[in-house]
Amino acid sequence: MKRKPILLLYVIALVAAAFLIYREIDEPDDIFGGKKQVKYTLYLGLNDKDTNTQTFSIDEAHTALLKIVRKYTGGATLHDALYNAKGYWYDEEAKKTYTENTIVCVLLDIEPEAVKSIMDEALKTFNQSSILLETSEVRDVFYYGK
Repeated sequence: MKRKPILLLYVIALVAAAFLIYREIDEPDDIFGGKKQVKYTLYLGLNDKDTNTQTFSIDEAHTALLKIVRKYTGGATLHDALYNAKGYWYDEEAKKTYTENTIVCVLLDIEPEAVKSIMDEALKTFNQSSILLETSEVRDVFYYGK
């Protein structure tokens, strides 16, 4: 009977160790003290859905997208074809692979409804059938030096 309390303590110690290990894997130390939030990454192709040709130059597309983004948030990060962002897809009906220059728009510290509004407006402005949305949980912090 004396072994039961020792066995119970051993089991509790194992569970506590497993929890601490899991927590370390799940939440690594953040030396910068960043906050957790959702990062939204939009992939916006520049080919018109009806003509399958690019109707906006990259500069025009940046200007138009930033005009939309400014309505719903204070900032964004845009990557574009100058950094080799290209979308590829295969059309079964046409038996053809298509390529298009793509703007990648990264949004942080924004409400999901605002992201949806940005995408709805961008779909119309750029005459797209869809925008790829990627979400991930990240930590972010503005670093100002020592």
